[in-house]
Amino acid sequence: MKKLKEVMFVFTWVTTCVVFVTAVYITLFWPHESLSVKILWQILIVSFACSAGICIYPKSQEVSKKTAMLLYFLQYIEVNVIVLGCGVWFRWFYIYDMPMVLGMIIAIAFVFLLVSVLVWRRDKRMAKLMNERLQEYKPKAGGEEDGRKILI
Repeated sequence: MKKLKEVMFVFTWVTTCVVFVTAVYITLFWPHESLSVKILWQILIVSFACSAGICIYPKSQEVSKKTAMLLYFLQYIEVNVIVLGCGVWFRWFYIYDMPMVLGMIIAIAFVFLLVSVLVWRRDKRMAKLMNERLQEYKPKAGGEEDGRKILI
């Protein structure tokens, strides 16, 4: 259940960011294009594929810092492969048009970085909350717990 919540959190933010980035991208590269509803389904499919990929990576707290950075880089590569591959498949850009390709790469980096920061902030907030709750349950110093003397 925890992984599903994580995927849905990431999916929500990825989809939101991709809609904004798509609006900018279309304005720059396809200003006179009339789009069909297919683009919405394509955005949902690609966003879900990118979000579901987080299930295969352990949390950064479970591995060394070096391994976490490597996994983060691999996840970034995976997202690039998914988005660029689907972009070619859905004809979002022409592979031979370097400004379009560069625009896609910049858009991917922007969304990846923004979502990563949002996930990091949420994880940090959750860790703080868990630590505060643990402090509430921690026995008080001096052999007292809940205001009562513990006799052994």
